[in-house]
Amino acid sequence: MTEPEVSVPAVMRNYHEVLRNDLSKVLNPLAEAGDMAGFSTAWKAYTGAIAVHAAMEDGVEGAGGGSAAMLDHYFDGAAGAAVFKEEHVHEHAMQAAVTGAIPRGADALRAAFAAYRVMAEAHLKHEEDIMMPLVARLPAPKAPLFASWCLTAGIAHGGFEHFVTHGVQSLAAWGSAKNTPIGATRVFLHSLKTICTPTQWRQYLPLARNAAPPEIWAGVLAEVPSLESTPEMTA
Repeated sequence: MTEPEVSVPAVMRNYHEVLRNDLSKVLNPLAEAGDMAGFSTAWKAYTGAIAVHAAMEDGVEGAGGGSAAMLDHYFDGAAGAAVFKEEHVHEHAMQAAVTGAIPRGADALRAAFAAYRVMAEAHLKHEEDIMMPLVARLPAPKAPLFASWCLTAGIAHGGFEHFVTHGVQSLAAWGSAKNTPIGATRVFLHSLKTICTPTQWRQYLPLARNAAPPEIWAGVLAEVPSLESTPEMTA
């Protein structure tokens, strides 16, 4: 069979859909219901995942430089990596405010989370508006670029196994704005596999498989059976 063309940048772009799912479909209902224990657990999962994603954007010293620096490198500073790093500093401060509100009760949590959600969703859109047109202009092959600039940073940050598991669980449950759960999960994992080395993919494949319900995994494999084989670095 002919598999769908891989979208290499989806390892970054589809994670925005994961974060949006968290904000709107998981965390907001828990905050509105005043479910402090449920929110605390989901918030820990969200902040752990977004920290890895942010490292893949900002870079990690001694590892990959991150997607924003990659785009600045290829397009003469057009991405404005320093601006997005500053936005992340502000976002981390507002995350801390949400964390600090949890022990203070439901009303404090609702207020802190509502403010954070507005800022976080605006930040995601800002990144997409600036970065996605530049990503489309990157030279081929794209997979080695995302592997060296982004994947290495995420792994070096730590918690990459959680990043993979959380992303698959979210996309398999909620899908994305444009894709069904099967489609969204397939697009993300096809991209991840493509930028991984064979050794890395052997590590992350079981995590991805176990994070998806059996019917979702079967649907993903029906479209991209090569997920169960050795990855190749392709554009």
